[in-house]
Amino acid sequence: MAEPTPAPAPAPTPTPPLILAPAGSPSDPSILAHVQGVWDRIRPDSAIYGILLSEIRLVSAARGRVVALLDLAPVHLNSKRILHGAVSGTLCDWAGGMAIASTGADRTGVSTDMHVSFVSPAREGDTLEIEAWVTRAGKSLGFTAFEIRKVVPAGSGAKGPVVASGSHTKYLNFYQPPPPSNQSG
Repeated sequence: MAEPTPAPAPAPTPTPPLILAPAGSPSDPSILAHVQGVWDRIRPDSAIYGILLSEIRLVSAARGRVVALLDLAPVHLNSKRILHGAVSGTLCDWAGGMAIASTGADRTGVSTDMHVSFVSPAREGDTLEIEAWVTRAGKSLGFTAFEIRKVVPAGSGAKGPVVASGSHTKYLNFYQPPPPSNQSG
């Protein structure tokens, strides 16, 4: 007698698409608070954040999108006295992680790929607007894009000139547990 054929495995339930806020969406106070909380938690764990991003200000967040401001100081400049490429790369990494956090994630992952195009210079005293958004997020990888722009005078209604733009891919399943405490029991 032949054994019965096992029932086929149920089809996997598709993951619903991540609905992201379009450009220009109003900031959501609860999302901004969540992103700020993630930033406050990870900031002490990276010396580079203390050196380059100690004065960055998150000003807006909506689902999958963040905006921050940074006033350029001498620490941000290269030997030509313009924005250093390493700072642009750091902003790409940081902003991509914050955009991932704006989807509700508590962890921002680790970088697997970054592309930065340098478009125009920025100098000491310029204020930069850093905007990043999630273009796609799955279970393992998150894809983000970003623009760094000079801030133009208030009331002009226009976005400032682009300084740098690019894309960033993050591996989202990376987790490193905190080091054990040295407390003796």
